Amino acid sequence: MSTTATHSRIRFNRRAYHEQVGLLVEPVLNRLHRLLSMYVLFNGTFILLGTFEIGLFLSFYALLKTSQALAIILGLFFLTLFSYLVLRLYILAKKPEQLLEVCEQYLRKCRELICYQEGLPEHHIALSGAANKLASALSQKESTLFRPFYFIKSLRPMLEKFSARCHFEDYYRMKEYLYQISIEEHIKVVKCEPTHLEVHAALANAYVRLSSLYATGKAGGEEPASKHYSEEMEEKFRQTAKRAIEEFKILSDYAPNDPWVHVQLAYSYHDLQMPLEEIREYEIILRLKPNDQDTLFKLGCLYFEQGMNAKGLRIYEMLKDSHYQKAASLIKFYGANDLPY
Repeated sequence: MSTTATHSRIRFNRRAYHEQVGLLVEPVLNRLHRLLSMYVLFNGTFILLGTFEIGLFLSFYALLKTSQALAIILGLFFLTLFSYLVLRLYILAKKPEQLLEVCEQYLRKCRELICYQEGLPEHHIALSGAANKLASALSQKESTLFRPFYFIKSLRPMLEKFSARCHFEDYYRMKEYLYQISIEEHIKVVKCEPTHLEVHAALANAYVRLSSLYATGKAGGEEPASKHYSEEMEEKFRQTAKRAIEEFKILSDYAPNDPWVHVQLAYSYHDLQMPLEEIREYEIILRLKPNDQDTLFKLGCLYFEQGMNAKGLRIYEMLKDSHYQKAASLIKFYGANDLPY
């Protein structure tokens, strides 16, 4: 490492920096809350106005049937609808830029705190940590934009789900941007210290965080509305997970006897639905940790799921003889790959 980088490490007060970054996060969240609340207010105002005009039209139609009044109200309704569609189109085009600008301003302030310099590993690591900190804070705030009044707390779960669904794409893009910044900073560290194992481990974990974001988005409660959007996320997930695997393979080459590396590879192969490669990694872990019953159980499940019943039964006998708690549940996986449907 260069002398400049060494001096930077001496001058750099990591604890003070993290405290200062923590103070920057809350104002960013408040600003995002105000920004998203404005969009909610915009939509709500036009919906209420349109509903009022429709109600007024129906009232005049039922009571007065005055053609002139009906024409004016109908004209106002179409003017409101046209104005809403035009303004909404503009807002939808502008909103992603505004949200990312909020994140970028936060990162600029983080850079200023340490007088950020390219080529200094400590600075790259610090900025990566700041990006991850904001992304984590966004995950916690994602479902709390709509807060019920104290006397209707029973609506809270529904409102949280509604909030997460309405603003899924907004939070997703911000977190994606922050995780990508984190990855870029870790890549810069790798270029400074290409043979440092911890550096490659940090980069691999950065890829895992991003792939987890894509995996969360393409499944379960945060499923995006559009099929195309989901397919795009699936492809991004696969590409990011493959990059994580490549980094773990580098670690495996440098530290072939480290069980943690092979556990991470097994998890990555599981996410990519590559069971044979996952089995290979658990077999390596078992050679390194022969008495690890949890690894034996996972390997036994995989054997049964892939139709390798003889190997699965051998593991079942081993776990049963060692009085492992989950041994009885392992045999339930027997024949999982033999079903005709």
